[in-house]
Amino acid sequence: MNVLFVHVKGNVLPDHIRDAPEIGHLTVITEPGHLQRYGPDVDVRLVDDVENVELLRLAVLDLLRERHIDRIFAPFERGQTQTGYVRTYFGIPGIGPEVAHGFSHKYAMKQRLQRAGLPVTDFRLAYGLDQVPGAAADLGWPVVVKPVVGGGSMDISVVRSAEQLAEFAASPDAASIRALRCPLIVEKFVDVVAEYHCDGVVRGGEVVFAAASRYLTPVLDHGALFGSVTLPADDPVGVRIEELHARAVAALGLVDGVTHMEFLATSDGLLAGEIACRAAGGGIPHALSLHAGVDVWRASLQLALGLDPKVDDAPVAGVTAHCYLPLRPGRVVALTGADELRALPSVVDVTPLLRVGDVVPERINSAAASALVFLQAPTTEQAEAAVARVYEAFHIDIEAR
Repeated sequence: MNVLFVHVKGNVLPDHIRDAPEIGHLTVITEPGHLQRYGPDVDVRLVDDVENVELLRLAVLDLLRERHIDRIFAPFERGQTQTGYVRTYFGIPGIGPEVAHGFSHKYAMKQRLQRAGLPVTDFRLAYGLDQVPGAAADLGWPVVVKPVVGGGSMDISVVRSAEQLAEFAASPDAASIRALRCPLIVEKFVDVVAEYHCDGVVRGGEVVFAAASRYLTPVLDHGALFGSVTLPADDPVGVRIEELHARAVAALGLVDGVTHMEFLATSDGLLAGEIACRAAGGGIPHALSLHAGVDVWRASLQLALGLDPKVDDAPVAGVTAHCYLPLRPGRVVALTGADELRALPSVVDVTPLLRVGDVVPERINSAAASALVFLQAPTTEQAEAAVARVYEAFHIDIEAR
């Protein structure tokens, strides 16, 4: 099978996806400075900007004049709408632009979820920071401001007043938001009691696998403690989350793909957050594989190639947790080793992400960590106690640069 990857430069695919046996001949369209490394047998073509639909279309046209392309795999939000357009333009099977847009453009997504009757926090569209006060006047302060296309909790700000917004807009901290090439979505801020995610596999328009998990602490301003734990199969919140997830999939018209959806629990009830048509980031895919034997990355690729991932949605005993060990910008001087972490109770796997001498950049996303630790236990309470022991045992020294 001749496969094209449309790959934004800032993301890296797992090795087993890059080298998947289902792929016969692989071509990659990505951007200069990309982080992914491919072997000499991979045809890598560069465009200045994957999100520039005309540049992408012309690059695919050049490719099609050389060889037939059976399928296109676009595993990240950025570029999904553009890839959907290219599929439709050239008659290549897969997700089209309308469905892709609903899963990658937060404003369009919230509109469709709201029309389908899902509970969502109130929201408005702003084309720049100068339009946020008008949106906030409709919604009421405080508000959450974020780009309509993006991920990893980047460029998200909680603004509590017009005065704070003016101060923020005039500061260097707003430079990345002012540089965005997309609008902003402004959402009414809600007091979050707990935050959840649901990860699913959709085949033929039906959810064939779904797993609900609770974040150890809400994502926004989560501090050192971060990660999630799967909910027991009979948990009533999990049942409700999986129901809302299925309704969201139907509202956005997904036929084949994997999903990652966020939920907010407030004192007034559960709110549907954002849903993406991609595998989750960070340690969630490996946690799901350990918990239920479902590889959402592999399922994502197989579905993009028109194949059946054949996942099993049978109930699973116990719970699986994973946590992100802390870091901060600077040079790593010392840190607790992976073997010492593996020896802790309930720990089943450790993925080191930093070594002594590595430099952590100033700008990092919500999934950044010095290591990922995976744990299994009979109950949620036991899993959380084991996570606490991991944080107590872990130490890292970072010197400022």
